[in-house]
Amino acid sequence: MIPTSPANALGPYARVIRQVLIDVVRSRHERSAEAHQVMETRYAIAYGGMWRDLLDDIHEALTGRGFQSHKMLPGGYQVPVVNNCLVYVCRLPDSPDAVSSFASSPTRKNGFTAQPPEAMLFKPGYFEGDESHNDASEESELHRALRAVPDTMPVVLVTVQSSPLQLQSIRWGIAMLDESGAVNLRGQELLWEPESGVDTEVSEVESFDQGTPVVPPVELREQKDRPDA
Repeated sequence: MIPTSPANALGPYARVIRQVLIDVVRSRHERSAEAHQVMETRYAIAYGGMWRDLLDDIHEALTGRGFQSHKMLPGGYQVPVVNNCLVYVCRLPDSPDAVSSFASSPTRKNGFTAQPPEAMLFKPGYFEGDESHNDASEESELHRALRAVPDTMPVVLVTVQSSPLQLQSIRWGIAMLDESGAVNLRGQELLWEPESGVDTEVSEVESFDQGTPVVPPVELREQKDRPDA
């Protein structure tokens, strides 16, 4: 069954994954934007290459927390697996078909047929002092989940829109590949966007087309006699 949203797909890990994604993407953007300014280049080609750094950053952050990974072929790079879902981070180009053409490469297309990794004996976090794995109900829940492993893993696609000047948005959704090879997002949600810096307070000054114009007072000054020219 296809998950209805990323939160549904990631289950109990959704909240922590959400925060990790926001923190890592913002950190990578700041470093890439700063490098772009230092280079004083007129072109954003180098900045556009941050997508590979994003993949590595997210992979390190999540596998460092105990989650597994999947090797994407033929490209060979690693993508984290959370709750038997691929978590793929992608910086979108500024084009209307950026999402639909996501699977244009063989590597990305193969992600939609990826098999789950071997079952983990313990859930992430058990080695951080969490003793809840001793609970029989927790163990039985884990065993049920392992028996119900799907044939292929859902893809949680995290999309980043940005420029060297600003990180514009971070979104995620369940990526689905149709028969034509186009990708659609199901249950897309906004993770982060910059706060508006516009002052929305209403000014007490009347509009130009309202009220009665006030004429400034004019005081006549007595002129001194001037000598005839």
